[in-house]
Amino acid sequence: MNTPGQRMPRWSRLAACLVAGTYIFLGVPGAVAQTGTGSVTGRVTDGRSGLALGGTVVSVQGTRLSAATGSDGSYRIAAVPAGEQVLVARRIGYASVRRTLTVTAGQAATADFALEASAYSLDEVVVTGTAGGEQRRTLGNAVAVIDAGTAMERSAAPDLTALLSSRSPGAIITPGSGRIGAGPTIQIRGRSTLSLSSEPIIYIDGVRVNNAVNQGPQGGFLGAQNAGVANRLNDINPDDIESIEIIRGPAASTIYGTEAANGVIQIITKKGVAGAARWTATFEQGRQRFGDPEGRIPTNFFRNAQGELIPWNAWQQESDSGRKFFQTGRTQGYNISVSGGREQLTYFVSGSYNDEDGIEPNNFGKGFSGRANLNFSPSGKIDVQTNLGYVRSSMHLGADNGLSPLFTGMYGHILLFPGNRGFFIAPPEIPQRLYDNSAQVNRFTGGTTFSHRPADWFSHRLVMGIDFTSDDSRALERFATPELAPFLAAFNSAPGRIAQTLRNNTFVTGDYSGTARFKLSPKISSSSSLGANFIRKHLKTSLLAAQNFPAPGLETVSSATSPPTVAQAEIVNTTLGLWGQQQFGWNDRLFLTAALRVDNNSAFGDDFQWVTYPKLSAAWVLSEEPMWGGLGRTVNAFKLRGAYGQSGQQPDAFAALRTFVSAGRANGEAGLSPGSFGNSELKPERATEVELGFEAELFNRLSLDFTWFNKRTKDAILQQPTAPSGGFPGSQAVNVGETKNRGIELQAAFQALAKENLAWEIVGNIATNQDEVVDLGALPFAGSTNVRSVVGFPISAYWSRRVVSADRDPTTHAISNIRCDGGAGNAPVPCAGAPEQFIGSQTPKLTGAVSTTVTLWQRLTLYGLVDFKRGHHLFNANEFNRCGGVAPLCDAVYNREAYETIYLASIAPSSIGASVFAPFMQKASFFRLSEVSVAYTLPSQWLRGLGVSTSRVSLAGRNLHTWTNYRGLDPESRAGTTDQALIPPLQRFVLTLHLAF
Repeated sequence: MNTPGQRMPRWSRLAACLVAGTYIFLGVPGAVAQTGTGSVTGRVTDGRSGLALGGTVVSVQGTRLSAATGSDGSYRIAAVPAGEQVLVARRIGYASVRRTLTVTAGQAATADFALEASAYSLDEVVVTGTAGGEQRRTLGNAVAVIDAGTAMERSAAPDLTALLSSRSPGAIITPGSGRIGAGPTIQIRGRSTLSLSSEPIIYIDGVRVNNAVNQGPQGGFLGAQNAGVANRLNDINPDDIESIEIIRGPAASTIYGTEAANGVIQIITKKGVAGAARWTATFEQGRQRFGDPEGRIPTNFFRNAQGELIPWNAWQQESDSGRKFFQTGRTQGYNISVSGGREQLTYFVSGSYNDEDGIEPNNFGKGFSGRANLNFSPSGKIDVQTNLGYVRSSMHLGADNGLSPLFTGMYGHILLFPGNRGFFIAPPEIPQRLYDNSAQVNRFTGGTTFSHRPADWFSHRLVMGIDFTSDDSRALERFATPELAPFLAAFNSAPGRIAQTLRNNTFVTGDYSGTARFKLSPKISSSSSLGANFIRKHLKTSLLAAQNFPAPGLETVSSATSPPTVAQAEIVNTTLGLWGQQQFGWNDRLFLTAALRVDNNSAFGDDFQWVTYPKLSAAWVLSEEPMWGGLGRTVNAFKLRGAYGQSGQQPDAFAALRTFVSAGRANGEAGLSPGSFGNSELKPERATEVELGFEAELFNRLSLDFTWFNKRTKDAILQQPTAPSGGFPGSQAVNVGETKNRGIELQAAFQALAKENLAWEIVGNIATNQDEVVDLGALPFAGSTNVRSVVGFPISAYWSRRVVSADRDPTTHAISNIRCDGGAGNAPVPCAGAPEQFIGSQTPKLTGAVSTTVTLWQRLTLYGLVDFKRGHHLFNANEFNRCGGVAPLCDAVYNREAYETIYLASIAPSSIGASVFAPFMQKASFFRLSEVSVAYTLPSQWLRGLGVSTSRVSLAGRNLHTWTNYRGLDPESRAGTTDQALIPPLQRFVLTLHLAF
C-alpha cells in the first residue's frame, strides 16, 4: 500500500490505465461531517472597464461549492469549510483567476475578482467527450466556443441557427427561406461528400439529437411545393443554452467516429449553481417584414394590341389599390427561469412561449418549450446530472414557389391574366385561403450523466439519453367554393387534397468514458482514456394521401372520396464505437496525444465489418517556456498546435442491401420485382484531415486563433449504373469517389478601448474553403446536366452551355448565328450540340463577419455585425423564367438595345435550339448588415421596490441591408440549387425587457 505522497509503481499505474474503462461505479460513501463553515461573497468585474460580469462561475477548488454572479457581478457561496481555500472565477471569453483566502467559521469572507478579457483562455475547459473534458491548452485541434448568453443579449436571435450564424469561422449557415418555421442548412468547412448529407452531427449535453433538414409536409402538388423546409435544430430554445462548441477538424475522429466527417456541434445548456433562487424573466415584442419590396420584386413588361410596352409590378399594383401584397408579421416571446440550490442539489428550470406571424396570413406558428436540469452530488466523488427538455410547436409554413404571391406575381402581367388582376394562375388570396402546410411537433430530449471520481487519479462518466420527435405534417389544399374553383380548374385541384406525413424519430445514446491521470515524474504527466458509445436511430414514416373532398370543412384523409394512397417506411441505424486515447504532458506546456477508434455501423455491407480511425495531435504553450523571456510583454500567450485525424460518414441505411419491392401479378396475386442491387462491400466514406494553427494574445488586447486545414475524403459513395443483365435495373452504391478541400480560418478579438465609462470591442472571423473532386471512378461526372461533380472542379458545381459569339443587327438588334463554347481547344459550335462548361461553385470560397460593441457609462451598449460570403454562384430561376419563358416578361426582351449581345443570345432558347443557363448562374457574393442592437441597463433603484435586482431593455434589428450584385431577390434564398419564388430572409425588429430577481 502506498504511503501518503508516494507515487504508485509504474506497473501499477499502467494497470490502472488499462482497467479505467471497465471500472465499476462504487457505492456512495458516507458524507463527511463538517463542524465549521463560513461564507464567501464578492463581485466580479472586467479588469479593464470595471463593468460587472454576470454569468461568471466562482467555485471553491476541490469541492462542489460554486455560485454564479448576477447581472451586477455579485455572488455568494455558503457553507464553505473553515480554513484556507482557493477560489477560481471562470467565464467564457476571459482568463480564469484564482484567489487564496482564509475562511473563518460563522463569518463572511470577501473575494473580488477582476477578469481580463481573453477570447482563448488556456485554462478554459472544453467538452471533448472524455470524462471531465480537457483544458484548451492540451488540445491540438481547433474548437470554437460561442458564449450563447452574450450573443443572445446582443442579437435577440430567434432560433439556434441564427445564434450560430457568423460566430465561428468555417461554419457556413445558409437561411434558404424567410418563412416562419423554415430552417437553414449548415456546412462546416464546406462540402466533402459527393452524395451524402453535409450536415454536422449535434449533441445536447452529451446526448445525440435529431438535426434533420427538409422536414415538414411532403407532396408534389402546387400548394405543397417547397413545404418541407423545417429544420429540427430550430426546436431548441436558444435562451436555454449556456455555450456552443463547434469541433471543426480531426478532434472528431476519436470520440465521434463514423458520423463525424462533417464536424460536430456540442450544445451545453444552462445549469444551476448553489445559492439562493435566482429568477429571470424576458419579454419580447417584435415585427418582421419583407425589406425593400419595391426594389426587389421585378417589374414585368408586355405589349398591348397597339404595340405599346406596358409595365406591370405586382407589389406596386396591390399597394396602390390598398391591398397588402405582404403583411407586417408580429412576433412575441416570453421566457422565465429559476436556478439555485445547495451544495448537494442544484437546479435550473425554464419555460418559454413564442408566437409568430409571417408576412402571409397562412404562415404563422406557436411554440412552447420547457427545461429542467438537475445536478445531485451526494458526495464529493459522485455527480448525477439530469437534463430534460420538452418542445411542443404548431407551425403553419405557408408556401414558396407553387402558388405563393411571389410566384404568381413575378410571372404575371395584367395583359396576360386580366381576370386574376394580372397574377399568374390566381391572385394571392386564393392560395392563402386554400393552402395550408402545417407541422405539429412534440419533442422530448432527456439525458442523465453519472460522473464518478473514486480516486484522485481516476474519473469516469456514463451518459444515457434519448431524443424523441413526433411530427404530424400536413400539406392541405382545401375544398374550393364555386367562386374560387375556376382558378384551380386547370390543375384539377378544386375539390381539394391532402398529404399527411407522420414521423416518429428516436435517437438513443449510451456513452461511457474513463480517464486516469498520473504524474509519471515531476515534469511528465499522463492522461489515459478509454470509452465506448452506442447510437441508435429509429425513424418511422407513414404517408397518407387522398383527394376530392365532398364539401367545405372536410380536411382529413378519410373524408376524401378518392382511394387513399398509403406508404410506410421504417429505418433503423446503429453505431457501436470503442476508443482509446493516451496523452502525455511535459511541464504542463507540451502535450502529445494519440488515439484510436474502432467502429461498426448497421449500414455497412455484410463483407465490411469494422473501421478504424486514428488521431495524433500536439500542443505547445510556447509563451510559458523560459526562453520566451521579454516577448511576454508583447505576446502574452502563444500556443502552437497541430493535429492529424480520420473520421467517416456511413452509407444511407439501405444502400448496401439487395432489396425487392412488391408488385402485383396479372392474375391479381402478390408478387415481387427487383428493387436495388445492393453492395455487400459498401463501407463508409473516410476523411483524413491535417490542421496546423496557433492561438495567441498580444498586448493584453488582441486575441488570435488561426488554423490551416487540408482534408481528403476517400471511398466517397456514388451511384454507378448496373448492368441490365443482372436483373436489377438502376444503379448501385459504390465507394469509388475522392474529394479534397483545404482552407484557412482566423478568429480575432480586439479590445480597442477599456475605460471606466467607455469600452470598445471589435471581433471578426474569416475563412476560406476550396473543394475539388479528385476521382469519380469510371464515371464521367456525378449529378445532373447542370449541377454536377467533375474531376478537377468543385463538388456539385454549376455547369451550362455557354454562348461565346453571335451576330446582331444594328437596327433591329435581332440575334443570329449563335455559337457556344465547344470545349477546351475546340472552335465554337452550334449550341444544340455544345458541351456543358464550368460556371461556378455553389459553396462560398470566402466567408466571414465583423462585429463591434461599444459600452458607454457601463449602461448603454451599442452593437452591430456585418457578415459576408464571396466566390460562389446561385441559379437565378426567377430571371431565367421571366426572360426565357413562353411569354417573356423581362425588360431585355423588349429593350434589346440596352443589353449585351451574348446575354440576348442566351435568353432565346428557341433560336439556339437548346437552353443556356450560364447568364442566370450568377455570382451571389454579398455583404449584409445582419445584426444591430442598442441595450440599456436601468439603474437598480428604479425597480428595487418590485424586487428586481437588474433590468435591461434592448432593441435589436436583423437583416437590415444587403450589398450585392446578385440580380435575384436575395443571394441566400435557395431551395437546393435554385431561388425560384422564395421568400428572402426577413427584416426583424425586437424590443426586449430582461429582469432578474
